[in-house]
Amino acid sequence: MSYAGMWFLIPAPAEAVERHGPRLRALLAEHAADPGNRELLRRWERDGLGPDELECLATGPLGEDPDGLYAAWSDCGEIGPCVVVSARNRYPVLGLAHALGPERLAGLPGWFGDLVLTPEEVAAALPAVEAVFDLDAAARAAAEERALAVLRGTDDVSGLFDAVVPVWRATVEAGQGLIGAQLIP
Repeated sequence: MSYAGMWFLIPAPAEAVERHGPRLRALLAEHAADPGNRELLRRWERDGLGPDELECLATGPLGEDPDGLYAAWSDCGEIGPCVVVSARNRYPVLGLAHALGPERLAGLPGWFGDLVLTPEEVAAALPAVEAVFDLDAAARAAAEERALAVLRGTDDVSGLFDAVVPVWRATVEAGQGLIGAQLIP
């Protein structure tokens, strides 16, 4: 059976983050505090992980409550550009994590693409997010190759590398927060 894993970064008005943030952040905190997840994260940071083990990390908790996410995103309205990246039979941020490694990916707030940020947090994180994606041509080509290697059936990963920074900047300029998650719609 085939599925499409999707990663969304949706700009959110401060009110939507205030309304839905406590519940979504509690899910993220519980997931990050899980001893098994913490140990797997430490192993990835220390020794690296193969794609299948890394996929266990790259599947965040927010996608497990699609109704809650859709409710949060419905409060976001049409407020600007967003990120939507899909991958066949994998979660997209798995490709990004495998491509960039733990040190670089640590500059992306949240848990492997799952995040809930106020406008102030989005603005504060912008320099680190820009640094995550600041790759010269050779590093970019190598990263794309690594992403493609784990995102089976995907032939274009440019959305993973090209969409995040412009949307992040536009979100900062608009004074918005961000709600991001990976899920299988």
